[in-house]
Amino acid sequence: MNDEMIEAFLREMRQNHGEEIASVDLPEGTEEYVQGRIAAGDAETILFMLKLGYLMGVQTGFAAGQAGEAFATTITVPGPLEA
Repeated sequence: MNDEMIEAFLREMRQNHGEEIASVDLPEGTEEYVQGRIAAGDAETILFMLKLGYLMGVQTGFAAGQAGEAFATTITVPGPLEA
């Protein structure tokens, strides 16, 4: 996948789900932690976080499919994430 494809995917997700995603409350200090990892050049941790989020989304979709539910076209935000 090239940069243009990734940028197009992210742009589409922002357009379609930006408000729902923005409403997700991450644990306190997450933004500062990520900024620290970026400043430290710690791409490995950032990529791990991205892969973890992706895997969790895939598993959620699979579980919904197994339960016979139609894949939702909108994102439901249940509340703040808890570690």
